[in-house]
Amino acid sequence: MFMVLDWRKRGSADGFSSVNFVLPMLVQSFWLRHGFMTNDQTNIIINSVNLVFFAFYISAFAFYQPKRKYLIGQLIAAALAVKVCFAYVDTHDADKINDAMGSMAAGAQIFSLVGGLYEIKRAISMGTTEYIPAGFQFAIFTLIAQWLLFGILHGNQFIAISNAAGLVVNVATLALYFFYPPLTWTVPIFNIPPQQKTEKKE
Repeated sequence: MFMVLDWRKRGSADGFSSVNFVLPMLVQSFWLRHGFMTNDQTNIIINSVNLVFFAFYISAFAFYQPKRKYLIGQLIAAALAVKVCFAYVDTHDADKINDAMGSMAAGAQIFSLVGGLYEIKRAISMGTTEYIPAGFQFAIFTLIAQWLLFGILHGNQFIAISNAAGLVVNVATLALYFFYPPLTWTVPIFNIPPQQKTEKKE
């Protein structure tokens, strides 16, 4: 919500990337189906709620984003990927179909790290983390850490491996705030001041 309020304050979401909103929905769709196939109520409830929230984020992003063609293209690509992957999983025998869906979900989650790597590359090239919302990153850190623990405690290697990889990328993203601070806002928790205020003092 703080991220959406920031877009409202700016009057635009221009400069922010939609990749890290679309890819999580793709992953959550995969885990949701895996949850239904294995009758995992925790998986079903959490991913259903997450899909609702990310649908809201994407709607807000579309409302405040003047250039929507990339978002539309990403959504179409994600929908096609879901359809193709689900069709592929359905070709497996009954005794292998659950593992196939788990493998696809874990693979999709690892693939979604491309979005995080893109954000890292983008921040380095711009020399700032201005367009990487800190609150969102801290929330992702908490969520991934919980899922990693869940996967380990429940012996679910698909969830554990995919979230371990996600945690590495998330920690790398958080580290960027120390090297490439935002231009106009202070990073919470770390209390890193913005670059522009630093320059004014000098």
